[in-house]
Amino acid sequence: TGHKSSNAALGVYADRTRDTFDDPKVENISSLVKRYAKMNAGIVTTAEVQDATPAAMVVHTRRRGERLAITQMLVDARPTVLLGGWLSGFMSKVAPGGRKMDSDYLTQLAEAGYAVAKTAGELKACAENKDTRKLLGLFNNTNMDGVLDREFLKKGGTVAKFPEQPGLVEMTKAALEVLSRDNENGFFLLVEGALIDKYSHRLDWERAVMDAIEYDKAVAVVKEFAAKNNDTLVLVTADHCHGLSIA
Repeated sequence: TGHKSSNAALGVYADRTRDTFDDPKVENISSLVKRYAKMNAGIVTTAEVQDATPAAMVVHTRRRGERLAITQMLVDARPTVLLGGWLSGFMSKVAPGGRKMDSDYLTQLAEAGYAVAKTAGELKACAENKDTRKLLGLFNNTNMDGVLDREFLKKGGTVAKFPEQPGLVEMTKAALEVLSRDNENGFFLLVEGALIDKYSHRLDWERAVMDAIEYDKAVAVVKEFAAKNNDTLVLVTADHCHGLSIA
């Protein structure tokens, strides 16, 4: 947002009231590019899409743990592309406050014109379909599995339950393909290699390094895109942000 934040807050100036949603809002970058430049916006992460970095693109709350509300805000914001984990959260029929929904979030977004993917194969097919203008991909019920488990060990984590998860490179390519389709105003895309941080928290250096290498390959994909489109700006951030932004 360009504004100093507070711990656990997303897109707000934290105040002292008990309500975590009444804090003064700060315009986040995806809203800014839509309003100011009429750009499309995309979010790609290997974490749950409700996690702090992807949620910060659209969400306003003092408490990053408000998962149901954050899901609703993501659905309401309608980013052109949204790829990551927490499939089960989008299939819930209970909205924030306990209000029953007529349909789940997947159905709502599908009815709003989103192509929906739950596997790597479905993601590739959706991205290659020239009619796809909006894309939702959710590939795990929690955070996605990392490279070591997914590609080499073929086990561990939730690989047995979700054996067809795409990697960060595949998701980045799919997002670029859809976002660059039929929008003369361009787009903004956040790509997050989230598991580098999560593995590092538990000192799992092998998995962290493997995902850092995958993140580097995603950067290469974006740099190749930028080289072919000389009106593209690429920003790579590290440390706790571990994000890749392209506009």
